[in-house]
This record gives sequence, C-alpha cells and structure tokens, in this order.
Amino acid sequence: MKLFWAAFNVLLIGLSVLTGYYEMEPQQLSKANPDAVFCTSVLLGTIFVSVATVGYSIHSERQSSLRRPSWRRWSIDWWHDPLQCLFSASWFTGAMVIGAALHLRGTSQTGFWMFMFFASMFLGLLIGQVIAYAVYRKHIAET
Repeated sequence: MKLFWAAFNVLLIGLSVLTGYYEMEPQQLSKANPDAVFCTSVLLGTIFVSVATVGYSIHSERQSSLRRPSWRRWSIDWWHDPLQCLFSASWFTGAMVIGAALHLRGTSQTGFWMFMFFASMFLGLLIGQVIAYAVYRKHIAET
C-alpha cells in the first residue's frame, strides 16, 4: 500500500503542474484579478494557517505527538495529521508554480500576478512549515 501512496502523490504532483499551466491560459486569466495586495494577503494567510493548524491539532485535538510527513502515505486530515497535509500542499503548490512558470512567457500583467499568487501560496506554506517545525518540534514523533 505504501508504494500505491507514493505513486499517487507523484501523480498528483503531475496534475498540479498541469493545473498551474492551465490556469495561465488567457481564457482562465480573464476570470482572475490578482494583484500585489492579494498576493501579500495570501502569503501571510498561508503562514498563519500552517502554524495554526498544527497548533490546533496539538492543543484542541489533544495530539501528544505528530507524525513526520512521508511520501508513502496520503492524508487530508488537517486536524490529526497536519504535517502530512502541509507537506503535500507544499509539493502541490510548488508544482503549480512550475506549471505556471512554463506558461509565463508572453503572458499579460494578470498572468504575472497569477504566477505570483501561486508563488505566494507556496512560499507561505514553506515559511509556515518552518515556523511550525521550530515551535512544535517537541511534539514531532519518529515514524
């Protein structure tokens, strides 16, 4: 089963690259209106959500220890396995950044800000993970 989840995660990363590329299409960009304020709020929001979900899991859900993230499992249980969810979300948003970057050349200003939206989300998740690991390092168990 562990091999299945590893392959599934790789498949989802591939789909995330395609999603990032597709979202940079002109017809998709005509429906979007990202700007610097939006990207800044996304960056700060993802940092806050990353740290807050780990804190909620420990304090409100009474988790004495958290499992380290792994390629060999998949979880969408933010309250009980937040480190795995953050790990997966970071990889998926990073893949979306790559996909958007592949379609960045020759795009409009809206396309640039859509790329920056994906990059802000990715950077916010990474920074949030680093903060969460630093703050809650005593609660992380070996798996």
